[in-house]
This record gives sequence, structure tokens and C-alpha cells, in this order.
Amino acid sequence: MNLFIDYQEKITNFLKDLMAIGAINLPTQIPKVTVELPPKGVDADISCNVAMLLAKYNNMSPLDLAKIIKKTILEKFVEFENIEISKQGFLNIKLTINFWQIYLSEIIKSKSNYGSHKEYKKKYIVEFVSANPTGPLHVGHCRGAILGDTISNLLKFNGNFVTKEYYVNDYGNQIKNFVKSVYFRIIELTDKKIFTNTGDLYPGEYIIDIAKNIIKKKNIKNFSDFNSIYQQLEKESLEISIKMIKKKP
Repeated sequence: MNLFIDYQEKITNFLKDLMAIGAINLPTQIPKVTVELPPKGVDADISCNVAMLLAKYNNMSPLDLAKIIKKTILEKFVEFENIEISKQGFLNIKLTINFWQIYLSEIIKSKSNYGSHKEYKKKYIVEFVSANPTGPLHVGHCRGAILGDTISNLLKFNGNFVTKEYYVNDYGNQIKNFVKSVYFRIIELTDKKIFTNTGDLYPGEYIIDIAKNIIKKKNIKNFSDFNSIYQQLEKESLEISIKMIKKKP
């Protein structure tokens, strides 16, 4: 049950009736009719672009074709109280109170199924949040979690097959730069060498916390040769960073 999809189908079928009586011409492949909310400030319930879609094929202006469609469509659909035609040729349709009373009753009966349209089933992969261990969580991750989960639920509600993905981006140049950043913070703490950001390093204060934790663990005895300790330093840096992410409220 979906108001816009219902009238998209009804109006498309109505066009075939109009062609049968010679009122309009239709191409073999009927363009997809759009039924949507009208623009803000327009006193209507739904808006349709049918006249604009078929004007060229009928050698008419959208306004002239809209007038023809308006006259016949009001006779066909008794629930249409009025139709205003915009300058562009949109049909802005106002529905009767009686229609809304019946429609609202159907919504109540449909309960949690209202708005679901399960005719077209597709497969989707929705990737969201994906906290990067090179940095702490922030409000953007929270927003991504809400939006991603909502989008996934809406897709599933409409009968689609949805896979949710959460990636931990722990590979590639960004991780190399992350480990280098930790290393230079360690050297800053142990050898009193000033941390110099070459443009590809991570300057955040959280890097200092990771460096302090690695020094405290004492699993790496000598920090003099970066290349020889890289793998272990990468492992410890990521472990600590991911733990810090998980501790965030």
C-alpha cells in the first residue's frame, strides 16, 4: 500500500483508455509516470508529470495536453476533488475528504505493512559507520550509523535483500602513515625529538596515548630501527586504537 505507486499505476492505465478513445497518442514504450508530493505552498495532495512526458509525442504544449487530461481524469477518478495545472504542465491533484477517510482506515488495517511495496526485489550492500582505526570516533560515525541502519531497514521493508557491511580500514597507505605517526610520537617521548608533521602523518593527541601505551607494554625493546619493528608496531598500534574505539560511549 503506497499512495504514490498506486496512482502511478492507475494513471498509466488510464492513459491507455485515453488512447483507445483517440484522446491522446501513446508511444509503444510508455514513459514512466511520476506521482509525488507537490511543491511547497501548492494546495494539492499529489502531483503528476504525465502531460510534460507526452506533450512532444502528441505535438502539443504540456499545458494544452494537461487540460485534455484534466477534463477526462476528473470524470474517471471521482476521488479527485480538483486539479490545478502549473505553468510547467504538472497536474496538482487534490483528493476528497471521503477518499482520505477511506484511505486512513486502510492504513489502520494494514498496521506495520503500510507503505511497503514488495514488487521489485533487488540486492543491496549498505556500508556504513566503518570506524577507521587511524582516528577516534566522532559525531559523523553516529550519524552514519543512524542513516545506514535506517536506509537498510527501509530497503528490507520493501522486500529487498540487504547486506550490512562494516569495514575496519586497517590496510594500505593510511595505516603505514598511522604507524609512522605512532613511531615518531614514541621517539618524541623516549628521545625528546620534536614530532614533525610531514603532511602525511596524523597529528592528533590520541596518537600520543597510543604511543604511551606501547612504551608501557614493553613488548618492543628497541625503537631505533623503524623498518625492523614495523610489523609488531603496526599490530600493537591497531590493537590499542581499536580498543580505544570500542571504549567510546
